[in-house]
Amino acid sequence: MTLELMKSLIKAAKGETRCDLVLKNAHVVDVFSGKLLKTDVGIRKGYIVGLGDYKGNHELDLTGKFISPSLIDAHVHIESTLSTCKEFSRVSCPHGVTTVIADPHEIANVMGIEGIQYMIDSSRNLPVDFHFMLSSCVPATNKETSGARIDASALNALYIHHCVLGLAEVMDIDAVKDCDEDMLKKLLNARNRGLTIDGHGAGLTPEEINIYRTAGITTDHECVKKEEAQDRLSKGMYVLIREGTVAKDFDALIGLVTKDNLRRFAFCTDDIHISDILEKGSIDHMVRKAVEYGLDPVDAIRMGSLNSAECYHLKEVGAVAPGYKADLVILDDLRTFAINSVLKQGKTVYSENALKFDFNGYTDPPFRNSVRMRHLEHGSFTIDLRGTDWINVIRILKNSLVTEHVSLHIAQQNEFSADLNEDLVKIAVVERHRETGGITTAIVNGFRLKRGAVATTISHDSHNIVVIGTNDYDMVNACNKLQQIGGGIVIAAEGKILYELPLEIAGLMSNAPAEEIVKRLGNLHEIARTVFTDLDFNPFLTLSFLTLPVIPELKITDKGLYSTLVNDFINVGHDNRIP
Repeated sequence: MTLELMKSLIKAAKGETRCDLVLKNAHVVDVFSGKLLKTDVGIRKGYIVGLGDYKGNHELDLTGKFISPSLIDAHVHIESTLSTCKEFSRVSCPHGVTTVIADPHEIANVMGIEGIQYMIDSSRNLPVDFHFMLSSCVPATNKETSGARIDASALNALYIHHCVLGLAEVMDIDAVKDCDEDMLKKLLNARNRGLTIDGHGAGLTPEEINIYRTAGITTDHECVKKEEAQDRLSKGMYVLIREGTVAKDFDALIGLVTKDNLRRFAFCTDDIHISDILEKGSIDHMVRKAVEYGLDPVDAIRMGSLNSAECYHLKEVGAVAPGYKADLVILDDLRTFAINSVLKQGKTVYSENALKFDFNGYTDPPFRNSVRMRHLEHGSFTIDLRGTDWINVIRILKNSLVTEHVSLHIAQQNEFSADLNEDLVKIAVVERHRETGGITTAIVNGFRLKRGAVATTISHDSHNIVVIGTNDYDMVNACNKLQQIGGGIVIAAEGKILYELPLEIAGLMSNAPAEEIVKRLGNLHEIARTVFTDLDFNPFLTLSFLTLPVIPELKITDKGLYSTLVNDFINVGHDNRIP
């Protein structure tokens, strides 16, 4: 803020000069007291200058309506929406979201610092304020091959950007526990600046959470049980309740929220497809669910606004009060959070069921093809089972990032072939960043794939190619097609490519309009119905998380089949039953 701007705001607050806009006769959601205030709101140069009797160059009568602070997504990976920052903002604005805390972890693992800079550059001049947490784990672990390696000094240079708020999800617990020097430097660079450090506590014990808190980590979005969330709360952490496309933890955690602890909860989407935002909403959807559950509407709005702002030290958003930006949602009804219009710094960006923002000042930065892999041939996915009676199998759990590690007895065979009666098919990860030729092939249960193969370059967190298939030929065909189109999602069967969804930006995002992406996703799911027996879950997002070795119990990377139960790589075949 400049001296001249502050003078202008103070003069308007005193009533010495007129406001630009006065919102009159509304009920204001006071997130500080938890009450509703019947008052006018004076706005000057994008800031709220007062609650009370003000005169404005423009006055808007909001009798019968409510004024809420606009909403904040406390943790989201824009890349997981499959769209760009521009399209994300265009879709999120109508849902009252005007601020997001983004972790560019996905593109950073593909393109390194170049990827983070791309996200920062592509987020400017949009109706949503994009703030970024710097990706702490690139690569996420040493158990996979990523497209880049970012050390503490490289991250440190990015703190010059005002949009950077801290250090993103620290998922490498071993690096923290073992006092890895580079990890500690990353933590200290954020901590000594007084910035927020995000956690990633999936499956961590209370003792390991002690270590996280001692290191300065203050948030966790990976709680899936009340007991986990309570442990985090008791140790001074913020719990970010997540409701994404696959990971849906709202129902499991919302019952823990009380008047005494609600200020330590916030809402986030983490990984969500753009189609879900268009169809169901974003943080506004969670606010409605919280009210339906029984929370007071003002408390639900607090969790979707002020709590996130305070967690990430955003001092000018999250409330309807003097000195705050006029980032507001006008509601027709409080309990249902029925959005009438949205204001960004006092200017209407959504009303009358239409976006009002002019994107003429926006420039989309360039990007490059990022899929570099060796051409695959038949035989690339052979699983040798000679001399083994048992197999280690990844069993997926619907709508969960967690998998089960199961041990199954099989009839002796030289090579594994898909067993569709038992729902056992091949899964493989192909390194696609450095042309190393690294491939791991294993067995997965639960997809109910009946023919063909599905392959994608979306595979958290290193985003190598992951593919499942009933036969090697279609698996090879699908992977090679991904190389041709620069990444995305491909379905193949009977030697043909049935459908391809190009994601030309880092193999993660499309430059197409959101509606076109949604249309393509719809077509993708229609084709998927011809290769899967049943689709009562999202097979593509489920597939993309099977490569994440920091989440229990059995996962696969280009370096091997990894079990969190033994904290090591294991073979597909073995001689004895594993309990």
